[in-house]
Amino acid sequence: MPQSLLHWLPEGTPAPASPEESRPFLGALLNAPGCGVALLDRELRPVWVNAALAALSGQEARAHLGRPLPELWPHVAPLLSPLLARALSGEDVVEEAVSGVMTCALKTQPSPLHLRVSASPALHGGALAGVVLWLRDETERVRAERRLAEREAHMRSLADVACDGYFLHDGGILIEANRALANLLGHASPAEMQGRHLSEWVAPEFRQPMHAAMQRGVETPYELLAVRRDGQRIPVEVLAKHVTWDGRPARLVAVWDISSRKAAEERASRTDHFRDQLLGVMGTDLRTPLQAIQQGTGALQRLGGLEEPQRRLVGHMAQAARRMDRMIHELLDFTRERLAGGLTIRPEPGSLDEVVQRVVAERRQAHPGRTLHLEAEGDLRGRWDAARLAQLTDNLLGSVLQHGPEDAPVALRLAGVVGGVTLSVHNDGLVVPAEEHATLFEPFRRGRPPNPDGLGLGLYIARQIALAHGGRLTVESRTQGGVRFIVWLPREGTAL
Repeated sequence: MPQSLLHWLPEGTPAPASPEESRPFLGALLNAPGCGVALLDRELRPVWVNAALAALSGQEARAHLGRPLPELWPHVAPLLSPLLARALSGEDVVEEAVSGVMTCALKTQPSPLHLRVSASPALHGGALAGVVLWLRDETERVRAERRLAEREAHMRSLADVACDGYFLHDGGILIEANRALANLLGHASPAEMQGRHLSEWVAPEFRQPMHAAMQRGVETPYELLAVRRDGQRIPVEVLAKHVTWDGRPARLVAVWDISSRKAAEERASRTDHFRDQLLGVMGTDLRTPLQAIQQGTGALQRLGGLEEPQRRLVGHMAQAARRMDRMIHELLDFTRERLAGGLTIRPEPGSLDEVVQRVVAERRQAHPGRTLHLEAEGDLRGRWDAARLAQLTDNLLGSVLQHGPEDAPVALRLAGVVGGVTLSVHNDGLVVPAEEHATLFEPFRRGRPPNPDGLGLGLYIARQIALAHGGRLTVESRTQGGVRFIVWLPREGTAL
């Protein structure tokens, strides 16, 4: 039978193997704080327990004596029994982990404990007399480790959602990476990447800037091209920080896949290029020959001496040129608004009634048989783009004249109010169903019947002009009949 760590010590009688001078040291060992010790007989009943074990179980030391373990510690005794059985067979059991509840059956709210258990056979005269049981409470350490593991898992989860991948490296040698980064770079698991140099996943033209950033300890984001396992290149953004890993300095690097952002930037660049080309074609290549046609028809009309069929033909050509010029203007405005993010205005001091009066005078000349009324009241001064507001007024008036009955008068009213000016255009004979109000200002809506002189952009551009000034344009169908467009403009136009 193997020699036990301790021989059995009968109460009051020193053993031959324990000289008198060793008893104080042995007593100190048995009563060491933080380590519960119990001497058990062959039936595993305590014959002695130290103060630490009594405190651990929540009972007085004398309450343990002679009682079976299932009665003393009903929750943890089943876990201890296999270990104690091994000690009874003569085996030394060293530092076995046991988790359970170490408390008496009378306690109603037992608290879980994490213990390290050792057990040795106790010999007396060469015969087995019982078992020596050591219990070391590791509950706080286990709880601390679990809290640390939970925090680490939490931080890893945060890193997983905050970036597309992360890794740790020491001098360029990869120490650890998460699975997201491995997937991003085409690897089955992070283990395939550990111990390899970062240069393997960086495009050759970016390796020198990366090494320079590492040497300088750059802690601001920068971009580079990463190379996947299959050779595909992907643009990424990286951000590195100095950290301590396993007691040594390292660099923690967060990685973002910016492929979508780069693709969006490329699309925006192509859109800008297309916009510039389109504006150049419409603004120069189309308008130059159109101006030549307008000048030619104007010269023919001023010459005189033309026969009636010739004058009619030249008039049709001049009218077609004016329609084409208006369409080009509308397309230019629509393209600028959609591709450049809004119409450009240049506010200057002025009075809105002067702008509207010029437009009404031009429309009266173009439509001599129509009745146009203009009323103005209040302070009509402000800072606006006069040319754009003239275009807005002309578009509204032209739409009302185009779709309203020939005999229906059109009323325009200007009113200066607190903070701005209101312009309303009303036609009693025009009918627009309420369900069409929401789509009335959509682009390329030509109305019913369709307007042959435009592209259906007049009302859309009129609203964009109002918005560019910080105002609004609405429409309402009046209960007594007719339709009224209402424009509200602040006195201080917003320059874009």
